[in-house]
Amino acid sequence: MAVSKRRRRRRRRPKKVVSINHYRVRLNMGVFIFAVIFLYMIISIGIYITRDRISIYEVSVQGSLTKSKRYTGLVLREEEVSYSSGSGYVNYYLKEGGRAGVGDVIYTLDESGRLSELLFSSSSQSLKESDLSDLKAELTSYCMSYNSLKFDEVYDMKIEMDYHVLELANNSNIASLEQVIQTQAGGAFLQGKAEKPGTISYYVDGYESYTAEQVTAEDFAVSYSKKNIKSGDLLTNGSEIYKTVTSDSWSLVFPIPEEEITFYRDKTSLTVRIEKDGFEITGEFSMFSNETGVFGQLSIHNYMIRYLSERFLDFEIQEMVETGLKIPKTALVEKSFYMIPLEYLSTNGENRSGFWIEGYNAEKQEQETSFISPIIYSSDEEYYYVSMDDFSVGTYLHQPETNTRYQMGATASLKGVYTVNQGYTVFRFIEILTENDEYYIVKTNTRYGLSLYDHIILNSKTVEENQVIYR
Repeated sequence: MAVSKRRRRRRRRPKKVVSINHYRVRLNMGVFIFAVIFLYMIISIGIYITRDRISIYEVSVQGSLTKSKRYTGLVLREEEVSYSSGSGYVNYYLKEGGRAGVGDVIYTLDESGRLSELLFSSSSQSLKESDLSDLKAELTSYCMSYNSLKFDEVYDMKIEMDYHVLELANNSNIASLEQVIQTQAGGAFLQGKAEKPGTISYYVDGYESYTAEQVTAEDFAVSYSKKNIKSGDLLTNGSEIYKTVTSDSWSLVFPIPEEEITFYRDKTSLTVRIEKDGFEITGEFSMFSNETGVFGQLSIHNYMIRYLSERFLDFEIQEMVETGLKIPKTALVEKSFYMIPLEYLSTNGENRSGFWIEGYNAEKQEQETSFISPIIYSSDEEYYYVSMDDFSVGTYLHQPETNTRYQMGATASLKGVYTVNQGYTVFRFIEILTENDEYYIVKTNTRYGLSLYDHIILNSKTVEENQVIYR
C-alpha cells in the first residue's frame, strides 16, 4: 500500500500556469492625423474632378465679325443657239469656250460617218509638247477645285477635255478639210461655219433666251439638266448643234429672302466669292421683284468664259458689321426682371436714387412709404429693369410728385453675362450687334452694361448669381 501511494505521488506533476499578456492597441496621434489628411485629399480630388470647371474670360478684344450670306445664282448670258441644216454624224473643230470669227468652221455633218477616219488618215495626229502642257494645266486646275459632292462635274470635265483634244488634233485637218470633202466624199458632208463672232459652247438647257424679268422662284426649286452635244453624235435636221455667246458681259440673278431686303436696299455694287473655285468678283447690283419674290441681279463685265459651262453658281457675300466687344457664346445668360416705368425713379433726402414703396405698419396700423435703392440692371425709353429678388410681386410703388401708384408684376427677359470683378458673380446686361458660330459682338459703352477688360464667367451654366468665386 505504501508503495502504491508512493507511485501515485510520483505521477502527480505540478500544474504549469501560463500567463497571457493582453496587448492594448495604443492610438498613434500622428497616424490618425495623417489618415484624416489623406481622406480629406481624396475627397477634395474627387470633388475637383467631378465638379464643373469655372473659367474666367477677360473682355479684352474689341473687333468685328464677318458674316457670310450664301446664295445660288442663275447665270444669264447673251446666247444664240444654232441648228443643224442637215442630218448626220457631227464632228467639231473648235473646243468648248473657243473663240470663233465669222466664217470659221465650227462643225461638219457626215452622213456616212467616215469623215473623221479620212481626216485622221490624211495627216499626222501626234500632239505637240505645248499642246500636252495645255491639257495638263487644265487637268491640274480641275483637280485643285475638285468636290466629291459634285461628282457630275467629272463628266463635264471629260467632255471639255474631249473638245480640247479634238481641236488640237483638227488644227492640221482644217487646211485639208476642203480637199478631203471634194475628193473623197462629194456631197455627203456639210460644213457649219460661224455666222457671228463669239465664244462657242456645245450644250443647251433652255435658258439661252432667258432675261432677268423672266426669272421666278420656281427656277431655283426644279432640278437642273442640260443636253451636251459631242463629236460622233448622230443629229437630225433642225436639232441644236452649238450655241454662240456674243458678249463677255453676264449676270447672276438670285432670290433675296424677305428679312434681308433691307440690307440690299441701298447697294449699288457687291463683291461675291464663287464657292466652286474661291474666285472673288465685283459687279453692279440692282434689285427687282415679281409675283414670285424679290431678286438681286449682279451684272459682271468679265470672267464670262471662266464659268461658261455653269448655269447655276453657288456664291457667298461677306458682310462687315460694326465693331464691339467680342465675347464667347457660352458666357450668355438670360434672366427675368421687373419692369418699372421711368417716372417712378425718385430721390430721398440723401440724394440717393431709388423708388418709394408702399407698406403697412402693423404697430401704427397705418400705411406708410419707405425708400429702396435697388441695382438697376438696364433701361430703355420706357422702363427700368430691376431684380425680382428686391421686390415682392404685387408691391405698390408710389410717386410722390404726381401721387400715383404702380403695382409690380410686369417682367421681361434680358440677355447678359456674369462679371466677377469684385470676386462674386454679378449680372451685366449686353446688347448684341451680331454673332457667328462661336462669338457675339456686343455694343460698347452701354449704361449698366459690359465694359472693356471686365472679367466674366466663360460658361454661365457653371455658376449662379451672387456666387463667390475663388481665383
